Amino acid sequence: MAIPITQILRQEFERLLSEFSATTNGENETARDEEIEAIFRNGAAMRLVANDLVQRHTARMSKDELIETQSSFYAQLNELLAAKINELVEQRARALAERAECDPVTELPNRAAFNRKLRDEIERAQRYRRELSLVLFDVDRFKSVNDQFGHQAGDRILAQVARILKSSLRQSDAVFRYGGDEFAAICPETSGDAVARALLRLESNMKAWHFESSLSEHLDVSWGVASFPADSTEETDLISKADERLYTCKKARRHNAATAGADSTPMARSS
Repeated sequence: MAIPITQILRQEFERLLSEFSATTNGENETARDEEIEAIFRNGAAMRLVANDLVQRHTARMSKDELIETQSSFYAQLNELLAAKINELVEQRARALAERAECDPVTELPNRAAFNRKLRDEIERAQRYRRELSLVLFDVDRFKSVNDQFGHQAGDRILAQVARILKSSLRQSDAVFRYGGDEFAAICPETSGDAVARALLRLESNMKAWHFESSLSEHLDVSWGVASFPADSTEETDLISKADERLYTCKKARRHNAATAGADSTPMARSS
């Protein structure tokens, strides 16, 4: 028995829809920027091909069959168009949100991302009764680097310190540029003592890193640690406690450098 022409035409339409779906998936930002135009262009091309198919088979179909088959195809095509455009708009919105939370100098998440992440991690720690540690870092004598060598040299230093921080901490720890020459790390399910061991590794990595020779004598990193729930269960209190200990650490480093010239690494863990 011969296959009804409506079935043949529907199969052709399904093939066209499949081709349209497969050829409108952008894989990067540049492609996404051009994708909506491509979707409309391809959609228009599909309509022309569909009209040509209908014209070739019009004589073998009733008016009702023609209307039903053609309407079904256009409805599916319009649905695909809307879905593709919505998907690209959402992708673009996510990309813009990610870019807004990225520091261009260090390529780390910025202060806004830090605030959001800290809130989320504190809520998670409370829910599951887990520990959490917050670390604030400061690049010692960074102002002198900018003053003597310029802001471009300072930016290079910040980018290198960011890489050292990320490589010194665990993959599950989140590192941020907190602002200026300050960085922050959020360490889930980690006590203050466990973080202290990681910071010793950071110190070793800082000494081993091959900075520009003209800048190396200026580089050191101070830090302050505050832990949930040992120090506080409140976001602002944790930040304040870590900031106080960071200041204590920096003050101790300056004192040691002035009195002995030694490369001391106080942990500043007391309140």
